Formats: sequence, structure tokens, C-alpha cells
Amino acid sequence: MGLNLLNSPLAWGAVAFCVPLILHILNRSRFRRVEWGAMHLLDSVVKVNHRRFQLEQLLLLLVRCLIPAILAFTLARPVLTGAAAPAGNTPTSLVVVLDNSYSMQADAGPRAAAGSGSPGSAADRAADSRFAAAVEAATAIIESLPRGSDVAVIQSGGAARSLLDTPVFDTQAVCRKLRALDADMGPSQFRDSLNLALTTLAGMNHTRRELVVISDFQTADWNDGTLAASVAEQSATMAFEPAVSLISVGSSVSGNVAVESVEIPQRPIGRGQPFLVRAELRNRSDQTINQIRAFVDVDGEPLTASDLSLAARSTSQVTFPVQIEQPGSHVIRVRLESADALAADNQTSVALTIRDSLDVLLVDGDPVSEPLQSETDFLSIALTPFRYGRMRLSDLISTRTAKHTDNLKPLFEASPGVIVLANVPRLTEAQANALTRYVEGGGAVLMTSGSRVDVDWYNTRLHDQRDLLPARLGRLQTVADDSEGLLLQSQRFDHPALQYFNDPAHGDLSAARFRKWFQLENSATESTSRSTPAAYLTTRLTTPLNAALQAEEGSATTSPIAATRSTVLARLANGDPLLLERTQGDGVVLLLTTSCDDDWNSLPLQPVYVPLMQQLIATMATRLTPPQNVSTGDRAVSFLAAPENANSTDDATAAARGESLSLTVTTPAGTRQQITAPRRGQHYVVEYANTLQPGVYELSAADLPTSHFVATTSRAESELTSLSAERLQTLANDMQAGVVADANDYLAQDRLRRNGWEIWKLALMALLAFLFLELLLQQRFGRVDLQLSQGEVLALMGENGAGKST
Repeated sequence: MGLNLLNSPLAWGAVAFCVPLILHILNRSRFRRVEWGAMHLLDSVVKVNHRRFQLEQLLLLLVRCLIPAILAFTLARPVLTGAAAPAGNTPTSLVVVLDNSYSMQADAGPRAAAGSGSPGSAADRAADSRFAAAVEAATAIIESLPRGSDVAVIQSGGAARSLLDTPVFDTQAVCRKLRALDADMGPSQFRDSLNLALTTLAGMNHTRRELVVISDFQTADWNDGTLAASVAEQSATMAFEPAVSLISVGSSVSGNVAVESVEIPQRPIGRGQPFLVRAELRNRSDQTINQIRAFVDVDGEPLTASDLSLAARSTSQVTFPVQIEQPGSHVIRVRLESADALAADNQTSVALTIRDSLDVLLVDGDPVSEPLQSETDFLSIALTPFRYGRMRLSDLISTRTAKHTDNLKPLFEASPGVIVLANVPRLTEAQANALTRYVEGGGAVLMTSGSRVDVDWYNTRLHDQRDLLPARLGRLQTVADDSEGLLLQSQRFDHPALQYFNDPAHGDLSAARFRKWFQLENSATESTSRSTPAAYLTTRLTTPLNAALQAEEGSATTSPIAATRSTVLARLANGDPLLLERTQGDGVVLLLTTSCDDDWNSLPLQPVYVPLMQQLIATMATRLTPPQNVSTGDRAVSFLAAPENANSTDDATAAARGESLSLTVTTPAGTRQQITAPRRGQHYVVEYANTLQPGVYELSAADLPTSHFVATTSRAESELTSLSAERLQTLANDMQAGVVADANDYLAQDRLRRNGWEIWKLALMALLAFLFLELLLQQRFGRVDLQLSQGEVLALMGENGAGKST
């Protein structure tokens, strides 16, 4: 702590202390001697009290000298400061790191346990939220900055990003932007945010630099043990080390419940088909919550509700049956009716597309008029069970059967969703060329084996010349007559079409027996798929977009689907491949080394045959459908069918020929943004990367149906536990920062740093005290006290002849 004077020239007035001293000296030298006959009677008294008289005079002189010195000290406005001189109204460079994660929507103060109390209106909750307190603190600090200060705001929710492109001097504009913000982002990224804040601060203008972090300081956000040391180290390397302050606007809250996740089927869903929506709920309270209601909405319309109880610190799953009749893009939302502290995590949405139908062309290589004797009879029943069962439910897949002797070229050129070549002996050259164009343009083909397959033609024409066949066909393998056949090799399936069967409840593939199959000549070089093939886009809620889509950047001829080697999806017990896949251009070809009827195996006679064939065909038909549910920050992609015309390299004519498409994206906050989708091949590729805000995004374009995608975020911040005061202070110490209670406390400390603690009032009080003391001393020491005690009189009389009469 140091002492500084704001009006230091006035301190020279302290030399006025010499005036009383000089007057005292002059008055001592200016006196007259007066002869008084009885003076000798007082000589002894004067001698006795002389020392006391001197001390009194010196004390009075000291008080009179201090009065002008204290007066000058008071006029100089003394202040107590730190080691540095006070900055006064020097402009400041300020960076505010503002936590706008969704946990900041919680109440600013403690709240009763979940399930009790009233949730209040949304406006009331927003006004009382932690974020409202954070914005109020930030605006109060920014508005108090001296003229000429520059300021920047870093948002930490979801990802580190600046509120404005560059630091600005218009503090009012920054405050207006702050008041328009909402706390609706994902978990805070404080390491990136603080790094960006310090980098921004290093490039700002003024010597005096301040960094203020305003957050609810949740434990989940600050569990990085190296973060504080990293901030302190980066601050120490800056040319002007900033003053760092931490302002906490939240306290630990118990009693929060949340919808952790929502799962929908990964298979394609047709209109009118029932399916299940499974939601995982979590109670983060120490108390059991009874009679909580969970709702499922479809496109904002309530569908059904479920009453349940949640045990303390537990998770539970609730399942809703859903059936949607209207094809197209839809949004399913699961929400809770709960009066807990945080409403933002009481709902989660997912998007899905209900399909009208998937067209499949079945090419029968062994047509027979008798029931269940033709090559494709079992397959037709498996793909359209409701039609054959004459049930009121509708099938997702619609099939058309053609004989291999028909004119297949126009059927291939019609681009059905999937083409199945079932034991087809061979194709004409024109048909093979049309099939190749179909696959390279994005089509899907399933080739099944059988006794009529011309092995040499398949190997030469489809594998060697056109690279369509996943592998060269080898010898036909047959088990002994007394054997029941080989089983399927037991394994966990990674392919999207077969993952469904990892759950034994969906069917047992190992129940089928295989008596005949083709070995593959190059099977030793094939590998079993251990990850999702590049030809498929996964539909998991949190899986990022397949990396194959990133290949199209900067090239008009690059396919969005990367070519890969053939991969084995399933093997027989002896290791021979049963089902394998190969991508070609934008399309995919699957090869089944056995028949699709019961001639070579018992698979069509097993209950698992129906879901197996539906999974294979539906997955192949929808493989180019990007996920509609992504994690916040991931790129959302959508493919829209483009009209048939020649590609154009001239930008001016591209739009006129349909080479680009203008669309509107509506964000969860309701804002709209115009984007342009370029055409690549037979599709417009719509890409949108600004998905930091969790929620539903709506994609619309002229003459096209509206589609949706949903960005979901981690529920880590649903645990509303903030750092304790001790841990927050430890964090501040490690960061070489100070903990500030609120904006008023910060401003008070800032005034002290700027102006110090002015003590002129204390000095003025001391001056008045000395003036009053001087007056008392003058009255006390200035009067003449000639009163003598009786003893002093008798002593005087004794010295001058006490025995004489007076």
C-alpha cells in the first residue's frame, strides 16, 4: 500500500509550519524587564514551575506548527494506493468473457427442490435468471468505462466466439448487443474462450487492460486442472499484464431434472408405420420426484403423455408409440412438465423423415408360375408383408417384378431406389451399360446368386470390365447331403444395415443353414468392415457427418461418395464371405453369395428373413440421406433432387439452368439466413455450419417441402453444481485473479485502483481536532495563575521573618 497526492503542488503549503515557529522565536526576543519589589517572593515558585512552563509552550508551539502542515496535506488530496500510481480516468481496454451456456437460464439464486413451487412464466424466469444477472453486471461495468476505452465481449457457450468482429469504442452499442443475447448455447468452452480473450486483449490499444469473467462457474465447466495455470502463464507473457476478475452469478441448485436424450429407429420409416420413441430422463435431485409428466409432440402437436416417478439421482427411460401418416420432414419433441430450476433441459427434439415409399425393381432370373417357386417370391413377400397379408397397414417398400428376359434398359434408366438381380444369368451389353450408369449416378444394386448365374460373364463383364461386382466369383461350394449346412459366423455387425441385429430381440441370423454358396477368388484380400462404409451416412443423433462428404470441396467432378475397396459384411462359419459390398461412383453394389430363395439355404424360412431383407433394401435405398440430427457445431447437410440438365461451368447461366438453389434457414432463435446450395451431380448439396445453438433448424425453398434438422448438445450443464467459495478462490489464486461479488463490488474496487482511497476527509477531521486542541491549550496555558497554597504562603513568610508581626 502506497501514498499518493492528487494535488501534490499544494503539499508545499506545509512549509507554513514555519510561521508559528518564527513568531515564537521573535516573541521570545521582544520583552521588557520591569522591576518589581516583591518579585523576590515569587522566585522560588518560578524556579519550581519553570520546566513545566517550557513543556507547555513547546506543546502549544508544536500544535500550531502542525495545523498549517495538516491543512496543506488535506488540500493536496492524499490517497492510499497500491504499488502503482492511480490511473484516474485513463482509458481502459476491457474484455468480458460472458457465459451464455444453457445452464445460465437457471435461477440466479437457490431454489426449492424439483417438483415443488410454481415454474412461473417464461418472462419471469428469464428476468430472474443467471444470464440476466450476468448481462446486468457486464453492462454496468462497460458503461462505467472512461471515455476512449475499447471493449470486446467473448461468448463461451457452445464455442468461443466474439460478440463483435473487432473491439469497439462505442460502449452503448456493445450494451445493446448484450441485452439482445440469450443463454441458449451448449456447454461453455472456457479454455478456448479465455485463450481468445487474452489474444484479443493483447491486440487492443490501451496500457491499462482488464479481463472480466462472468459465469455461474459450474463444476463441470471448470474441472480442467491445467486451465488456471495456462491462463496465468499466458497473461504473464503479455506486454501489459491484465487485471483478471471473476464474477460468479450463480449458486448450487438441487432438484433439476432433464431429458438426457431421445432415440428414434435408425431404419427408414414409412407413412402410417408405427414406431417407438425412447427418451432417457435423469433426476439430479437428492429427492424422489413423484407424478412427473412426460409428453411427446409431433410438429408441436401433443400426441401422448406418460406419468412416472424418478428416484433420487437416477435415470429412467420412457417409451412412446408414434405413428405419422403424413410423409415428409417432421420434428418429434419429448418434454417434461416440471417446476425445476432449469427449463432449458426439460425438452429435447429430433427430426426424421417419413417416407411415402421406396421403389424396388426385382429382376427374376428364374421365373416360375407356381407359388413360392419363383426366385423372387420370398423376397417380394418379405419386402411387402402388409400387402400380401392384406392388412390395413401400408408397406414402406413397393416392388415391381420383371423377368430377366424383359427389356430391362428403360427400367434401369427409370432409376428405382434399389435394383435386385435375383439369380439373373446375364445381361445384354446395353443393359449392363445402363446398370453401370445407374450405379455410378447413385443407384443401389443387390445381386443374389443361384444356379442360373453365368460365372464367367459376371467375372468378365461386371467385375473386370465395369468394376461393379464386389469380387470375382469362384467355385460353387456344396455341403454333404447328410449335413444341415453351415451357420453364419457369430460377430457383432458394424454395417448400418446389420446393426439392427446386434440386439437378439430383433431376430437371430444364426438360425439359418446354408447348403450352397459361391466362394470368391479374391476373398483373401477382402476385409470385414469395422466401421461405417463410406457409401453410407449414419443416422445416429450425435454422429458427425461422414468424412466422405468433405471430398467434394473445390472440384466439380469429385463425387460426394469416396470409392473404397469391397468390404465383407457377413461370413459363414468356415470364413467364406456371405454378403459383401462395393462402392462405385455415387452408388453401391451388394453381393449375396447364396440364393435369395430356399433353394440353397433355409434363410427365407426363418422369421429373421423379413427384417433382414427390409433392412438391406431400405438402408441401400436411403444411404445418401445425411443425418437430420447432429451435434451442435457439426455441419448439417441435406441432398435435394436436382432437375435433369447439363452441368454448366458459367456462373451466369448456372442459376438459370438450375445449377444452384437459394434456400432459407430459420434458426431455433427465429432468425433467418439465406444460403445457396450448389448442384453436384443429381443433387443440390445444402450445407449449413452455424449450428452452435441447440434446437430445431428449418430449411425451406420455393416449390420444395420444408425440411428440418436438429442440433443437440451435451447435458453436462444440467448438473447445476457451482464451485464452492473456497474452490472459486483457489481457482482465482491459480489464475492470479481476484474474486468479485458483483458489478458494484467490481466498480468499487475499480475506483480504488483508479483513484486510490482518498483520506483527505480523515486529514480534515485531524485538522479540526488540532484547531480545537490549540484553542484549549491556549486557554489553559495562557492564563496567569498566581494563587498560592497555604503551605507556599507560610514558606514565603518563614523565609522573610515569620516571627515578626505583619
